[in-house]
Amino acid sequence: MTVALGIHCGHESSCAVVQNGVLLAAIQQERISRRKYDGQEALSNRLPIRETLAAAGLTLDDVDVIVSSFQAAGPSGVGLQRPLVSTSFDIFDPFDERHRVVSHHLAHAASALYPSGFSEATVLVSDSAGTSSRDGADFYIPFGEFYRTYYSDASTSKIFTEMRSMYAFRQGQFELLERAFSEPHNQPDVFVQSEASLYDNVARFLFRKEHTHGQLMALAALPFDAPARLTADDIVTKGPRPRLRNGWQLLEATTDITKSADIAHATQEAFNRLVVSHAAQAVELSGIPDLCCAGGIFLNLSGNTAISALPQVRALYVPSCPHDAGISVGAAYLGWARTLSNLPAGSTKVTSDFLGRAAEPITPEEAAAQNYAVSAVSATADLSRQAAHVLLDGAVLVRYAGRAEFGPRALGNRSILCHPVACHDAKSKLNGIKKRQPWRPVAPMVRIEDLDTYFIGPGEAPFMNYDFTVREQYRAVLKEIVHDDGSARAQTVTADDNPVIHEILTHIAESGQIPILINTSLNGPAQPIIESAQDALAFSRHPDIGFLLTEGGLFASPVPRKIPVRRADATVMAVFGAAENAQYVLSSGNTTVPVGRDLFVALLEQESVLTDSTAADVVECLRAGVLTEA
Repeated sequence: MTVALGIHCGHESSCAVVQNGVLLAAIQQERISRRKYDGQEALSNRLPIRETLAAAGLTLDDVDVIVSSFQAAGPSGVGLQRPLVSTSFDIFDPFDERHRVVSHHLAHAASALYPSGFSEATVLVSDSAGTSSRDGADFYIPFGEFYRTYYSDASTSKIFTEMRSMYAFRQGQFELLERAFSEPHNQPDVFVQSEASLYDNVARFLFRKEHTHGQLMALAALPFDAPARLTADDIVTKGPRPRLRNGWQLLEATTDITKSADIAHATQEAFNRLVVSHAAQAVELSGIPDLCCAGGIFLNLSGNTAISALPQVRALYVPSCPHDAGISVGAAYLGWARTLSNLPAGSTKVTSDFLGRAAEPITPEEAAAQNYAVSAVSATADLSRQAAHVLLDGAVLVRYAGRAEFGPRALGNRSILCHPVACHDAKSKLNGIKKRQPWRPVAPMVRIEDLDTYFIGPGEAPFMNYDFTVREQYRAVLKEIVHDDGSARAQTVTADDNPVIHEILTHIAESGQIPILINTSLNGPAQPIIESAQDALAFSRHPDIGFLLTEGGLFASPVPRKIPVRRADATVMAVFGAAENAQYVLSSGNTTVPVGRDLFVALLEQESVLTDSTAADVVECLRAGVLTEA
């Protein structure tokens, strides 16, 4: 019995637990701290170590090996505001003989390989920047050795920061085949040296903020009438080994972001050329047709789909969390594998992402106390049938049940759901609830046995990692899920991995309706996926949400009630950005709450405002104390 705890210190910090080759639990720090993309570069008590072990049913005493990754550590570049260990950290002794440190790309590689189920595979890792070291090599070493090395005197040797790595995995061993290193530059937001920096730099330029890669991906599929100001040929050369070009960056942003669809389209096409080329090269070097990919760029669905179509790729596996939060998973797998006398050749394929904390129970009494109506409380099968019924009546339904998803995409346990035909104007309604741009697409869920009926694309997508083409004969009836280029980001559902959603879809099929649901994550803007029962109850009070489905009941949302509200005395109002990208917030002390434009403007114009008491932003503002009832 071997239990390994993996820890990722960096942005999007996380922890994971592997026991005997089985991934038991994984949690991102943001889900505990409630700060989107939360993390820090040091071992800290803020890491979700105890929560992850509890989700696995274990304690620290059960752990045989601890493996950490320090994203931002550099030789002779730690300390001051960038220590390896916070002074208050007391969960375990960092110099414990169980504690190891792994390099960034090796952990990324393991995070994709071990969950893939492949005994042999090619592994491609690509991101903006990984570990910095003096030799550019992978390592898996005791913490004490890592500590001494990185706190040692500076030397005149060059520092290497990994950017792209290609591996062959054979007989339980990773063999590094090729590695590219990033080049330091004084203008990193302009200088483009890889597919990662290309996508990140263009996204920051167009949207004027971080973490907008998904918006750029959606924008790339919008049509544009005028001649394109930029093409993929301007950004990269053609051929089997495309090379990045310079000079095309002389662009102008527009206030209407949809007018930049041509730039987004060119960027996406250039990005696809690069990742396809690297994937093909990696497979050629290894001679193994089964491919695993990890690193932040593999959150890009269009790129993943292009790779999956390569004739030399027999099978492609992209984990649920390919970006840096997934580092802890790779670290835990390596800890398990390297404590064994015989290195394991792979492990069991992971197709479920429900690795987080279990949903808190909500009793009928608790729901009724918040003016929810109890629609159904009975066996799971009956709840699924009732849920299918209200969805086919056109309702929007929140599902808060089971263990939370680890990765960035809600897959049914922390989701907002509706039926793409029965729910009138579904995309607009969901984008309104989420406060997203109206042109953003929404994602369909489909039983894996129905996938080929409605979509063309890869054979499965349990983590919503690929683009699919909606079959022509269904585009009119499924218009709510069809993006402008005819694509859809489908998620496949099986009875084993997602039984309740599969049951709901089956009941919908038995009713003679199209067995597809629209799924989007249970959270508001700049908010991590919801984890608590109280937050789920508060969110589900939105006037466009009809029902809350838990493991124990189906609850009808309260009827909206109008109440007068005003700003609390210490509340400050602020707006960030402009036009459709504007974000409106109310702040008091360390508390900041996003609100809708209408409420913001009304509060500017008058001291008190009559507003819907069940609106999600009003509920959150009252809870946070930035608004009070007038």
